[in-house]
Amino acid sequence: MGNERSTDQFVRDMLREIGFERPWEQSCSDAPKYIYEALEGASKGVGGGRGKPEFVIESGGFIVVVEDKAGIDRAMLLVDGKLDLDFPARSDYALNGAVHYARIFAERTGKRVFAVGVAGAEIHHDITVAFVEKGAEPVVLAKVDTLTDLAEDSIVEYHRVAVLGELPREEREVREIRKVAAGLHEDMRNYASLEGERKATLVSAILLALKYQPSLVEELKGEKKSGYTDGEKVYKAAKEYLEGEDTDFMPKQKTGALLDQFSFIKSHVLLNRMNKDLGNITPMRRFVEVLDHDVLHAVSDPAHSAFDVLGSFYGEFVKYGGSDGNSLGIVLTPHHVTELMAELIDVDSDDIVVDPAAGTAAFLIAAMHRMFDDARERFKSDPAALEARLDDVRRNRLHGIELQDKLFAIGTTNMILRGDGKANFQRHNFFDLDLHELRGDVWLPSEKQWSNGHGFTKALINPPYSQAKTKETRYLSELSFIERTLSLLNRKGRLVAIVPQSAMVGKTKEDKALKGKILAHHTLDAVITMNPDTFYGVGVNVVIAVFTAGVPHPESKKAAFINFKDDGYKVRQHVGLVGDGNEKGRRAHLLSVLNDGEPADTSFVVRSEVTADDEWQHSYFYFNDQPPTYDDFFGTVADYVSWQVDMHAHGLGDLISPAPDDGEGEVVK
Repeated sequence: MGNERSTDQFVRDMLREIGFERPWEQSCSDAPKYIYEALEGASKGVGGGRGKPEFVIESGGFIVVVEDKAGIDRAMLLVDGKLDLDFPARSDYALNGAVHYARIFAERTGKRVFAVGVAGAEIHHDITVAFVEKGAEPVVLAKVDTLTDLAEDSIVEYHRVAVLGELPREEREVREIRKVAAGLHEDMRNYASLEGERKATLVSAILLALKYQPSLVEELKGEKKSGYTDGEKVYKAAKEYLEGEDTDFMPKQKTGALLDQFSFIKSHVLLNRMNKDLGNITPMRRFVEVLDHDVLHAVSDPAHSAFDVLGSFYGEFVKYGGSDGNSLGIVLTPHHVTELMAELIDVDSDDIVVDPAAGTAAFLIAAMHRMFDDARERFKSDPAALEARLDDVRRNRLHGIELQDKLFAIGTTNMILRGDGKANFQRHNFFDLDLHELRGDVWLPSEKQWSNGHGFTKALINPPYSQAKTKETRYLSELSFIERTLSLLNRKGRLVAIVPQSAMVGKTKEDKALKGKILAHHTLDAVITMNPDTFYGVGVNVVIAVFTAGVPHPESKKAAFINFKDDGYKVRQHVGLVGDGNEKGRRAHLLSVLNDGEPADTSFVVRSEVTADDEWQHSYFYFNDQPPTYDDFFGTVADYVSWQVDMHAHGLGDLISPAPDDGEGEVVK
C-alpha cells in the first residue's frame, strides 16, 4: 500500500501540467460559492457531514472532481457492471468516491461533471474517468494516462468524442475531403474511364492549373474555336505555373518529368468530350469545378497545413481502384502518425529534413508545419526575419526522393501547393544516388576530400514494405533504407522510421548483420510498438524506431522499448481508424516518458541495453514489475485450496498429499 500524500502530490502535478496551479481541495473554502455550498451534507460517509473531495476544478464550462487512493487496486469497484455508490465503496475506491461527488455537483448546480479516480502513484497508477450529468446514469469512460484531455482547450472536444461519440474535429474535416475523393473516383470512372493510377495525377494537374489561373473554370467550354481542348487548357495553365518567370520550383529536367505525367489530359477523348449527363459540359470541366469549390482551399489553408490532402485522395483512389499501391509496398502513413513522428525527433526551423522514400510528401508536410510554427514563435517580434526564415524553409530545408512516377507527381505538387518555393523533390532510386551529392558536398581535388555541404539534420521515413524477397532485392529491405539514411545524416542527426515489427526482429543473418552495422555506427534510442490497427485494412503491425546518427551505440546505453498499442485510436464501423477522445492524452504521456524521463511501469516502457541479436521491440524485453495486490495474493491462495479440495473429492488426494509413514518406511493407513 502506498502513501496517499504522494498520490495527492502526483495529482497536483498533473493538474499543474494542464494549467491549474491552485485547484480547490478538501473543504473548497476558496472555490466559487455555488461549489462550496453544493458540498454541504455531501460526505462520502454515513453521517451526512460536509463533503471534502480531494480536488475540484472548473474547465471549459465543466466541473472536474478528483478522488485518489494510494493503492492501485482501489481504482474502482463495479457490482453487476455498475459503479457501487453506496458506503463503504464510495469511501474506499477512487472513482466511486469521485462519482459520488460528481452526482451531487450535477444535481445541485446543473453543470456537467467529469469524475476522475486516481489510484496508485507516479510509476504504477490507474486513472479512470466517468461522465455525470443531471438526471442520467454515470458513464464510465476509457482509462487515461494523464489529465491532458481535461485541459481548458481540450475538454469540450473530449466530451464530444468520448461522451457523445462524435468524430474528432480533424476526422470530420478529413471525412469531407475523402467524401469528395470518393465522388471524384466515381465520376472519373463513369464519365472518363480513367484507370486508378491516373486519377491522382489528374487531380495534381488541375490543382496546379487553378493555382495559376483561379478563373480557369470559365475558360473550359468544351470548344475548339481557340484551338484547345479543355484538357489542353488545364495542361497549359499547369505548365505556365511551373515554368513561369516568377517561379523557381525545380530544374527544367524535373519540370519536364512532371509535365510528362500530366500530358495525357490534353488528348484523352472521354475527358474532353461534351457529356449530356453532366449538362453538356466536359468531364474535365466537372472535375475542375469540384476541386475548385471543395478542395483547393484545403490544400493551402493554414488550418489544414499539416494534413496531406493529395495523399488522402491517392489513398482513396488506391482503395477503390484496380491499381493497388500495396503491390508496390506503398503504405501511406496516417496523418496523426506523421505528426507524431515529426514531434518525436523535435523538427524545428533550424533543421534540414529529408525523406528518401517520400511518396506523397506526407512527412515533409508534417515537418514543414512544425518548422513554420517554430519560426513564427521564434521570430514573432521581427516580421522581416520571420519571412526570411519561412522562405529559407520553403526553398532549402525540405528534401524528398521518390522512385514511383505517380507518387513523384503527387508529392511534388503537394509541396508546390503548400508554398514550397523550390520543391527539392527528386525522382530517383535512393540506392543509386551518391550520398555526398545528396548532402551538397563538393569534391576538392587539391585536398582529395569532400567539403561539407548543407547536409541533413533530420530524416523521416516509411520505406516500401516487403521488397527484399530475393537475394537480388535484399538491398531493398526496411533495415537497408534505415542504415543508408543514417549514413546520409550529419553526426548527431535524428532519424525516425515506421516499419513492420518483423524488421526490428531481424531473424535472417543479413538482417542481424545490418542491425550490427547500425549499432556500430549509430545509436538506437527507442522502438515504439504501435496500435495494430495503425494501417487498418492493410494487415501489417508496425513499430516506430528512433535513432541518432554517427554516434556508435554504447554498450551501456539503455534504449527505450515502448508499448503504445493503446494510442487512443479505435476502428469505428463504416468509418475506419479515429480518435476515441483520449488520443491527445496518450500522446502527451508517450512524449513525457520518452523525452522527459517520466516514470512508467514496464507494461508501458522497458529501458534495456541492446545487441544486434535481440528483437528490438517491447514484448521481447518486457517483465512485470508491478507488485501483486492483497486481492491477487488472496485469489491465488483461494485457487490453490480449491484445487486441493477438488483433487481429494475425486479420490486423487494422494497425488498431491502423500499419506505419512510411521517412521519405519510403512505408510500409515
